[in-house]
Amino acid sequence: MAADTRSSPAPARQSLAEQAADVIVTGIYSGALKPGARLFEKELAQQLAMSRVPLREALKILEAQGIVESIPHKGSRITLFGEERTGHIVEARIALERIAVTAAAPRYKANPAFASGLDHLITRMESAAAQLDWITISKADLDFHREICRVSGNEIIGKLWESLARHVFITFGLEKRKPEDAAALGEQHRRLRDLLVAGDVASLQSEIEAHILRIRRRT
Repeated sequence: MAADTRSSPAPARQSLAEQAADVIVTGIYSGALKPGARLFEKELAQQLAMSRVPLREALKILEAQGIVESIPHKGSRITLFGEERTGHIVEARIALERIAVTAAAPRYKANPAFASGLDHLITRMESAAAQLDWITISKADLDFHREICRVSGNEIIGKLWESLARHVFITFGLEKRKPEDAAALGEQHRRLRDLLVAGDVASLQSEIEAHILRIRRRT
């Protein structure tokens, strides 16, 4: 029987720098910060109510992830997220998540209780969809796929997926979204959940690709 992955340690509390990085990424998602826009430390520090030391660390984190670019003698700016970049993000995500679902499916089939984590996230997604709360919807969506990577037990895939997660979140914000899209997300994720519990790897391979490719169709 597969090991009980629910015994995995809880994620460590985020540092101020990581929190600041998430706030900046959420600003890009919401459109408050535009791709290509300059980032001024003093203004950002005031907006985030924090010192410039953790803010500089946040910008370094985002620069290492390719979300922020450093401009010599001019500071930093947000990377442009055009069609080509979005395509690369989607391609990388499909490759990683195909591996994740292949490893996770036997674990969900052997331990159906693992699906409770996915059920909770689907409920959160559907509740937010009823309010058209897109940020909460997108965070629940991201956490759903993060949970699959965690249950897969493949630590390398988990780390690679996390390095891509902020990019994925930004692409969610770039989608051309309609109210009916929000309503459909719960059903889409429930389909993935059911295939995982059934251990149907063959169907998951095509389903996960079609699910992720919706970003390309709606940007």
